[in-house]
Parts: sequence; C-alpha cells; structure tokens
Amino acid sequence: MKRIDQRRRSLLGGIGGVAGVAALSPSLLLSACGNDLSADSSTGVVSASEADKDEVDVDFRLRARRDTVPILPGAPSEVWRYEAAMFHGPANTLTPVSESYPGPLIRLRRGQRVRARLENRLPEDTTIHWHGLHVPPDVDGQPRLPIKPGDDMTVTFDVRDRAGLYWYHPHPHGADGGRVGFQSYAGLAGPLVIEDDIESALGLPDGEQELILILQDRSFAGDNELTYLGGMGSMMTRMQGFLGDRVLVNGRPPETRDVGTRAYRLRILNGSNARIYKLAWSDGQPVTVIGTDGGLLAKPRQLPYVTLAPAQRVDVWIDLSQADVGQQLSLVSEQYRGGMMGGMMGRSALPAGARFDLLGLRVTDRARDGRSLPQSLDPELATPPVTAATPIRRFELGMRMMRGFSINGRQFEGAKVADDEIVALGDTEIWEFANDTRMPHPMHVHGLQFAVIGRQTFSGRRGWSGLDAGLVDAGLHDTVLVLPGERVRVALTFNDFKGLYIYHCHNMEHEDNGMMRYYRVRA
Repeated sequence: MKRIDQRRRSLLGGIGGVAGVAALSPSLLLSACGNDLSADSSTGVVSASEADKDEVDVDFRLRARRDTVPILPGAPSEVWRYEAAMFHGPANTLTPVSESYPGPLIRLRRGQRVRARLENRLPEDTTIHWHGLHVPPDVDGQPRLPIKPGDDMTVTFDVRDRAGLYWYHPHPHGADGGRVGFQSYAGLAGPLVIEDDIESALGLPDGEQELILILQDRSFAGDNELTYLGGMGSMMTRMQGFLGDRVLVNGRPPETRDVGTRAYRLRILNGSNARIYKLAWSDGQPVTVIGTDGGLLAKPRQLPYVTLAPAQRVDVWIDLSQADVGQQLSLVSEQYRGGMMGGMMGRSALPAGARFDLLGLRVTDRARDGRSLPQSLDPELATPPVTAATPIRRFELGMRMMRGFSINGRQFEGAKVADDEIVALGDTEIWEFANDTRMPHPMHVHGLQFAVIGRQTFSGRRGWSGLDAGLVDAGLHDTVLVLPGERVRVALTFNDFKGLYIYHCHNMEHEDNGMMRYYRVRA
C-alpha cells in the first residue's frame, strides 16, 4: 500500500519572506544566497531507528538549500542545490556526482521499498518530481502538493520501473506562474539509476567504466554569478526557451578523462532548460545506443548521431579496446539548423545548433576486461499493446502571441481537468501530439513510460533541420521530441494508480508559461 506522509516543521531563522524571494527573482542575478543553516556535506549517513529500518529497504533525506560551489575558475557561484543524508540502505545508494551543484546520484534496485524525506530550506515553495518513475500521484512531486519554506514532506514508494537512468528535479507552479525553469537552473537536479536482474546479468561496464553525464547550459556575469532571464531579452527568452552562453557537464566545464583500452558506458541526461544536443563522436564513428528514458533497448542500435531533447536520457556504449595509448576521442554536440532559436531570436553566445565539445577521452592505459557488446539486451521488452481499435487522443500544440504556448488551446489552470483529459485505469490509448508552432516541444507525460509508434511531417520545419536521423524512437520513453510541423504518436497504458498526473512540454520556459496540463486516471 502506497502512502504519503507530510510532516510540517517550522525552520528557525528567517530565510524566506518577500526580500528573499525578490533577491532570487528570475529577472535578476542569483544573489543573496547566504545560508542560515550549518553546511553539511553533499551526502552523509544518519542513524535510524530499528523500527524505521523494518518498514523500508532504503531511507534517505534530500534537503533543498542555498549554497556556494565552484563552477568556473575563480570565485564560487551562488546556487540552490540538494544535499543528501542516508538513514538506511545499501552503501552505494547515494554517491556525489561532482564537487559542484548537481544532486547526488541515487542508485536504487527494482523491488525496493523507498522512503524519501524531503526538506525545503529555500525561500519559496518547491517540490521534488521523480522524473520517469511509475509512482502514485501524491508521490509524483506535482505543483498541487508544494513543500512550503521550512517544511518537510516524507514520501514512500515501491521501485517498479525497469533498470535505467531517471532523474529528480523541482516542479513548483504558483499563482505567479511556474518556477521549474528557475529552480532547476539554480541547481536543483540530480540523476537516479535503477538496477534490476536483467541488466545485471548482461555484465555491462560499471564502476569507473560507467560515466554519468548531466548536460546543462548556463550564463554567468560579474564574479561568476549565474544569470537567468534578465534584461531586454527576457520576454523573447521565455518564448524560445533559455540558452546559456556555455555548456557544463556535471556542473563543471567540459573536461578530458583518462581511460583505458576497455568498453565504457556513458549514461547521459539532458538537464538543460531548452537546449537540444546532437551527440556524436569527433572521429565520425557511429553512436551505439543501448538504452533510452525507460531503460535498455531490445538490442543495440547504431546511429550517426543522437538527438537528445531536454529531460531525455540515452545510454551509449563505446568500445576502446582497439584504441592506441595516446589516442584521443571527443563526445561533441554537432551543428544543426536551429530555426528562429538559432537565428535572430538566438541571443545566446552559444545559439541552438552550435557545435561544441562535451567530453574528451584520452587513452592512457592498456587493459583488457573481456567485455563485448551484447547483441541482445532485453528481448522480452514489453511495450503498450496497440490494435486497430485503440482509441486516439489528439493534442494540438499551439502558441498564444506574447502569452506563451498552449495544448488544445488551453494553458495551465492548476489541477483543473477538462472532459477530454480523463482516461480510464487499465486502458491503453494512442496520444497524438501535433506541433504547429515554430519551436520544438519535448512532450513529457508523468507517471508512466510510453512507446513512440509513429512520426509524420504535415508542414514545413520552420528552419529546423539536421536532427531527424538521430531520433531514437525505439524502446520506452517518458519524453518525446515533437519538431515543428511534425505529428508524433505514442502508446500509453494507465496502470496501477488512479488520480491526477501532469503532461507538458519539457522546455522549462514553455511549461512555466502555460504549456502544461493535468490529466486524470479514473477507475
């Protein structure tokens, strides 16, 4: 039986109030982030009672707080971030990603029962959304269940999902609009890996041969101060989505890593607000994909590049067993045409479609571990069953001039659900997203994984090109990229839980400005 247990506690010392929120307005620099709380390490171990241990397999805390961390050379930058503490569970449950702002890597196993204690030490409401996980609505971290400043919330859930890379991030939306873009940009995001017996049996690269890469872009001013949506371009940026002036990987500038002549597994999350990455190898070799949002593919696929939209994940295999010591290889984001975002509307110094490096690999060690790419990953991969009688539900992605974007002519109205946004528990449906705007929309559905079953171009691409061959539609997904002039169909089954969930564009500025709706699963 699933439950959510909210526990309220007042925070001693004022960190909120109008002044605190004003100082952290998205139209200004991130500033005035001095923390009234004593600083903890990013992960720690806290004792728990035997009674608590008996209830769950894993028990940890995530605290959202203000901090300063090193990002660029020179002065540290002021951020919002998650720090974690372990109460009970396997020793590898919480692992720091870097010395920068990303939240710790949370590593869970299918079948575990998990308790997460969420603490808000920020000057405004927040939530924690378990992106991609199949959890009850009240555990999903939706805007209708905010955690107030100084308050705590405890959620308990069973890990039902396949092995894969998921993530967690805030999802608040108040009377003045959404704050997903700002809070995520400020640093509130982290990776979550689920393991299971099927994946473990494959012997995929692990330990130092498993690289978690969180791709984000940021802009800085002055003394390494993060900036977001400021100045004359603020309205335009809200319409196109935020593009930073430089790319960060795990909260730091791209770096070169020393590797051996072995196979490596790159588990890549696009944690950017709006940027689409075109992932490729610098020497032109194909990209070998073994997994997507919802875990392993049935078998590996090779593509010339991978198109990775905001919130999407991809699992990549690279075999360096034949490389020479001294050889270097780079993971890059290749050029593409980025429509208006990459043209006159692209105010970033790094516009959509620009080419840049993400990760360097320098072979320094000759070693053999005997790993080879499995030709069958998960032959029993199940996708939602579709027949000629499966109902089709259509969603028109539109634009309201200077008022944001819409879905079927509607914008976010809190937990209000229209008659055509109600689905039946246990049913399988086809959802068709049609994009008649000038910008791409990565559409995310909460609470489940779906299968992409079709794409069709119905009008011009409005200047967007060079991304189609990298779309990975195989496997299971929770986010699908719908390019301008494109109609995409996905198959979804609404299992296990009734109640309210969200669907929205995961360009964070778009969702914050109305391109988000609730849907209801009814028994």
